Amino acid sequence: RYDRITRLAQRLFKVPIALISLIDAERQWFKSRQGLSATETPRRISFCGHAILQDGIFMVPDTHDDLRFADNPLVTDAPDIRFYAGAPLSTLEGFRIGTLCLIDTAPRELSAEDQQSLRDLADLVQSELTRIRAQQMVEALHNQEARMRAIVNTAIDGIVTINDAGIVESFNPAAERIFGFTAEEVLGNNVRMLMPEPYHSEHDGYLERFLRTREPHVIGIGREVVGRCKDGSTFPMDLAVGETELGSRRLFTGIIRSISARKNAQRELAARDAMQKAILRGVSYAIVATDESGTIRAFNPAAERMLGFDASEMIGLSSPLVFHDPLEIRARAAELSAEFGCTIAPDFHAIVARTARLSEADEREWTLIRKNGSRLSAMLSVTALQDSEGHISGFVGIAYDLTEQKENERLKKEFISTVSHELRTPLTSIRGSLGLIMGGVAGSLPSQAAKLVEVAHRNSERLVRLINDMLDIEKIASGKMVFNLTSQALLPVITQAIDASRGYARELGVAFELHDDTEDVHVRIDNDRLVQVLTNLLANAAKFSPRGGSVRVSVGASNGRARIAVTDSGPGIPAAFQHRIFQKFSQADASDARQKGGTGLGLAISRALVEAMSGTIGFDSSTSGTCFWVELPCTGPATKTPTPAPEQAHGARILVCEDDPDFAELIRFVLEEAGYRPDIAYSAAAAKSMLRQHAYDAMTLDIALPDQDGVSLIRELRGEAYARNLPVVVVTATRVAGKARLGGELAIADWLEKPVDHKRLLAALDNSRNDAEGNAEGRSDRPRILHVEDDPDVHRFVEALITNMATIDHAYDLQAARALLSENAYDLVILDLGLPDGSGWSLVPVIASKQPDTDSTQPAEGPMNPDLLKKILYVEDEPDIQTVAAMALQALGGFELECCYSGAEAVAKAPAFEPDVILLDVMMPDMDGPSTLQALRQLPGLALTPVIFMTAKVQPQEVAHYRALGALDVIHKPFDPMSLADQVRQIWLHAEALDLE
Repeated sequence: RYDRITRLAQRLFKVPIALISLIDAERQWFKSRQGLSATETPRRISFCGHAILQDGIFMVPDTHDDLRFADNPLVTDAPDIRFYAGAPLSTLEGFRIGTLCLIDTAPRELSAEDQQSLRDLADLVQSELTRIRAQQMVEALHNQEARMRAIVNTAIDGIVTINDAGIVESFNPAAERIFGFTAEEVLGNNVRMLMPEPYHSEHDGYLERFLRTREPHVIGIGREVVGRCKDGSTFPMDLAVGETELGSRRLFTGIIRSISARKNAQRELAARDAMQKAILRGVSYAIVATDESGTIRAFNPAAERMLGFDASEMIGLSSPLVFHDPLEIRARAAELSAEFGCTIAPDFHAIVARTARLSEADEREWTLIRKNGSRLSAMLSVTALQDSEGHISGFVGIAYDLTEQKENERLKKEFISTVSHELRTPLTSIRGSLGLIMGGVAGSLPSQAAKLVEVAHRNSERLVRLINDMLDIEKIASGKMVFNLTSQALLPVITQAIDASRGYARELGVAFELHDDTEDVHVRIDNDRLVQVLTNLLANAAKFSPRGGSVRVSVGASNGRARIAVTDSGPGIPAAFQHRIFQKFSQADASDARQKGGTGLGLAISRALVEAMSGTIGFDSSTSGTCFWVELPCTGPATKTPTPAPEQAHGARILVCEDDPDFAELIRFVLEEAGYRPDIAYSAAAAKSMLRQHAYDAMTLDIALPDQDGVSLIRELRGEAYARNLPVVVVTATRVAGKARLGGELAIADWLEKPVDHKRLLAALDNSRNDAEGNAEGRSDRPRILHVEDDPDVHRFVEALITNMATIDHAYDLQAARALLSENAYDLVILDLGLPDGSGWSLVPVIASKQPDTDSTQPAEGPMNPDLLKKILYVEDEPDIQTVAAMALQALGGFELECCYSGAEAVAKAPAFEPDVILLDVMMPDMDGPSTLQALRQLPGLALTPVIFMTAKVQPQEVAHYRALGALDVIHKPFDPMSLADQVRQIWLHAEALDLE
């Protein structure tokens, strides 16, 4: 296009060079050129740079005569310009940007007509430039309009344009969504259709007033107003209005954003804020919130009341360290440092480190310091606050004062201790007196009186169980019940519970049936606690089964869990009661307590005990009976396995129980040289474990072991089937009193003192094994035992235990027992108290009358020998209990008894009486038991006298405390008087065995 014009100019004016030249800051460049090879030159030497400085044609007829150009490189060198004429080119905006120019190498002039022709050609160039520029501008406008339309159509805010009459000219899709109108429904209508009253009626007035006064109320300002939807509903919105002038037209554009969600969120936030403030003001817990650095940001009224600080002096100014004990902070920091393996600073981090690291609440007891300096114990729970990205933004601590709770716990403990003592004390007298009467101490009773005494005794036992249940509930609730969890075989525990429950079941005419599908199950339990659970389930099953019925006890195991099921044949549990059967004091009907007895505590206690042993308890019930089951995790084999046969080897297998490693190795060497196969156990516990796992031919035993004395270990082993007849050779450096008596009583093969003669040791083991083999073949001097028991299963069980040790006669009722006692002399009577034709207590006088006259027998070494009469100092402030216990001890015989009613009296009488054993009540008015013991220990000859505490307090930590004070044992009230006497004798035997000569 441009080249046609420059060619035309070249021909028309007969010049060698014609150019369209455009100028920028540093150069001129040629849009079109004819007769010139260069595409640009510097602006500083250009002729066009001068031409654009004027409106008309710029002409230089002869450059050699023009001082401005005479030395110009374009004149002195190629292209040798002598003539120049240029017509300026302008933009639409009037800016001169270049020229259409003519260049000749010879001087010349242009006539006015030629100049006009040049101007006309320049206008053609200018028109072409303008056309292209206009086209570009139109395209740009189209593009801009498209972009604006896309923005308007995709904007989330509504955009509405109106003219100065209020008529809507544009209505974007967002506005359609907000108002519910389509654009077609709104365009051409007054914008007030989108406004509720009173804005609807007043809008035109607003617009007219603005146009007249130019005083803005919404236009150019923006404000929150109310909009109206197509359905007539209204909503809050933010409105911003801008004014635009397009030529003579005035337009107003409104940007609309619905703020309904924001308003709802604000209302919810305000309601939540009000609720939180009400909670903070109303709760009794102290609440303190901090930022992540520990500066307090919230301090509620309860915190003010608890700590004595005002919120105004804490918020933004202080840290929780102000009211924390610095010593506790340092101790907690050291504790956490050890736990996390890094240094926790003894500052605010000691309070929040755990919750910050583990993202869980950290609850613990702290000592807090009030503003006045006083201290209180508080339970403080600290939780980390997190922002939307999971970063910690602060912490909140919730605390409550433990002062009242601790005082209540103290009062509760004191109350329970008092109730325990005050109830157990008279119960001891009642229960003991009834037991003595039933035992014939006061002579024989008429049959009717005997029945009444038996009823009274049975109900005193029931009252003891009730008190124990209530105390168990308290211990469970306070977390003070102690569990001695060990892995042990399950079946013997179940058998123990069944044996303990048979008497009660027999009274109800109910029998127990045991079905064992897996006899080798081991579980980790507290033996006594599981027996307590099972006896409760068995008693309940027997109680609710019909007379003549049976209770099925089944044992199984699967998936690593043992299951004990106790199934009765009763009427089942009412559906309405089943959901609360494990609640405390729950019974299906109030009449149950009267008809069946009980408090409703047994199952609640059972569930707590089972769960403490990591087990579960539940039930299934129908109208034909109820099955209560207990599941426990197995710790050993869960399927039947054959009993392993004794291990075969060339030499006998010997267990060496010795805690001195060097001496144990010496014995091992001696035994191996002699052909034996020795194993070493360094403690009593290890010995028992190895004896359960292997069959041994004999055992050597050191009497002084670190975890259990040897005498008590032998007694324990003699009660186990696997060690009942095991030959035992005692090898000890301790000289033991009463060796001959103990050797016979415990079937000890020989006593050897260290240092041991090797030949003597081997001879003792050889003799003990020969004796054991002889005993297995039968002995002529076997003791004779009468077993009075109406349950055939128990008869078979006892006979299996001791058939190799004694000859046993069986009696199934009182009549048969009396007949056998009248005809035979027995070394031992095993007596069941609950027999079909009466109480076993009635046989006690008959058994006592059959004892040989002590004057006509050889004196026996032991405490029952009158020549070696043992003196007992009995200190008890309750006259009734003292009377009952004294009668029991005197009835047993073999003791000289001195009774005292106070600690002071005991301290006064003890030096002259020289007691061998002291029975000492714990709670006495003038001097309590521990104080009395301390005083007695200061007296000559009493520093090592065995002392037995008697108390109604049964907390394990209290019993441990009494033992730590030097008590040999602790007897719990209420006690059975005959059992007390026997326990005293056993304790004396034990003390004598350990006494050093």
